Amino acid sequence: MSTLKDGDYNIPVKLEGGSGRAGIASPASVHVEKNKTTAEITWSSEHYDYMKVDGKKYLKTNKSGNSTFEIPVKDISKPLDVIGDTTAMGRPYEIGYTITFDTAKAERSGGPSASTVAVPVIITCAAAAVIACMTIRRKTKKAKSNE
Repeated sequence: MSTLKDGDYNIPVKLEGGSGRAGIASPASVHVEKNKTTAEITWSSEHYDYMKVDGKKYLKTNKSGNSTFEIPVKDISKPLDVIGDTTAMGRPYEIGYTITFDTAKAERSGGPSASTVAVPVIITCAAAAVIACMTIRRKTKKAKSNE
């Protein structure tokens, strides 16, 4: 369940678990659409090759730089238990973490703002009004010339 309306957000996150050496970028980018929430999680290391959420494996979404994943979040108001698989220690290790989203500090991001949507609508309405006035004026002139 999501406590956020459809849209894109930047939400501060806190990571717990593991050795304490790894971290994730905060705020995280979060997308909500039709009651489905996904979060983009970027680790402080390039050595994470997959994450598991609710037993399902998610692969990196980038090829270089710190490991980035797009993962589902069932209820953003509750801590999310995940597993991160790191190859930084010579061989892969699955490590358990908990990610907590601070939804009280969520900020809208991306997507069209009210002004970017309103301007084309205003222009379209103004053009329609001009066309309507021109049509009425032509009909009035034609009616006067037929008198």
